[in-house]
Formats: sequence, C-alpha cells, structure tokens
Amino acid sequence: MKRVLLVDWAKCTGCETCVDMCSGRKTGAYSEKASMIRVQKDEIGAIFLPLICEQCREHPCVDICPVDAIQYDEGLCIFNVDEDTCTGCGACEEVCPYHGIFVSDGLALKCDLCHGEPACVSVCYPKALQYVDVTDEAIMADLEHKIDKLKKIRSDLHE
Repeated sequence: MKRVLLVDWAKCTGCETCVDMCSGRKTGAYSEKASMIRVQKDEIGAIFLPLICEQCREHPCVDICPVDAIQYDEGLCIFNVDEDTCTGCGACEEVCPYHGIFVSDGLALKCDLCHGEPACVSVCYPKALQYVDVTDEAIMADLEHKIDKLKKIRSDLHE
C-alpha cells in the first residue's frame, strides 16, 4: 500500500525539531544545511511552513536533471536522489514548485522518507507531519486541496 508524508501547516509551531531529527539521523549533526526538510517562517504572522518534497505528479525535478540523478524507488513509491550521480547543479531546486529539494555541499537533498520510517514524524509533537496510508481517492483529493492552499500561502508570502 502506498504511504505519503502529509504536512499540515496549520499545526506547525516552527520548532524545527523535524529539521534537527532529519539532519541528525542522516549525518549525526544537527544542521538545517544537512536536513531534507526546512521550515519557512513568518514569525510576525505566526505562519510556519514545513518545506519537504511533496512527491508531486509533475516531477519537474526529475525532468530537468541533466544526469538523471533522481530515480523512482518502486518500494517507497517516491523519487530519490542518487548521490553518486548528482552533480549538485541546482536545476532541480530552481524548478521545484514546493521548495522541497535543496542543494547543499554539492548534492541535491530531498526527503527519502527515511526508507519507510520518517523520523521527523516521530518527533513532531503537534502532529503537523504524518505518514499515512493512501487508501482511497478522498485522501488524495484532500491532499491536493491542501497543496493548493499551501501554494497560495507561499505565493502570498513572497508578494
């Protein structure tokens, strides 16, 4: 069964525990630069947006990669970055509509779901991050509705 990482930005408090957990699990160090999730903050407006790969249907990062470093993982049903192939050119980061892929130290970083057990979910105390089974079309419709809202919020923040 397919699982997805859902982000409920209305619940995010901006604590960045997810950022620390991601970078800590991947590198042993706590650093936004090493994390595959970032939190965009508007502290005055109390808006906190976890930025993470949304595994969108269009996959512009895959289409633009000049070396085919972003490959589909059948087991997780997501696209992953092949670290040995990635050149860190940044094209993927530029085209991502969700700001969910980041180039750091010459390598593209995007959520790999911790190979099926996303650590960020386990430390997100307000439950802004959830890893759920996709069981029917209603869940996908809800997810697409949330993504549309997120696009509008992000657009409003950048105006």
